Amino acid sequence: MERPHRPRREDTSPVRLPPPEAFPNDYTPPGTLLEYRPDADPSETGPRSRTIRIVIHRRCCGWRTRPTPKEVYDAMCADDPTPRQVEVMTVVLSSATFDEMLLAHLEGAFTWRQVARAMHLHHCSPPKRARQLVRFARRDRR
Repeated sequence: MERPHRPRREDTSPVRLPPPEAFPNDYTPPGTLLEYRPDADPSETGPRSRTIRIVIHRRCCGWRTRPTPKEVYDAMCADDPTPRQVEVMTVVLSSATFDEMLLAHLEGAFTWRQVARAMHLHHCSPPKRARQLVRFARRDRR
């Protein structure tokens, strides 16, 4: 007798996001993206990330001035982000799916350390997103 399928209950327990230094600070080498997406266009990487452009297009349609992928790239790199950069980061960090985050990382839009730093600085760390990001922490760094 087959057991009925039960949807998995989402884990809502608190998660502690490690400090940014626990995450790798390397951009993905361009060849890695082509291994996963052979049809990827190298001109749509880094500050011109195709995935970030798609996220912005879907999530920022009501903005008077829609952000650009370069703005997201600059915001993630900024030591002292402007209020607009904080808004731009918050949209990407809280609205993008984790698959979109992975693709954007593969496209060189940001490093995992930059994502963790932004989440710590701006307290935009939804538990599910923090839990997903923790998988990329390097345990050997302290």
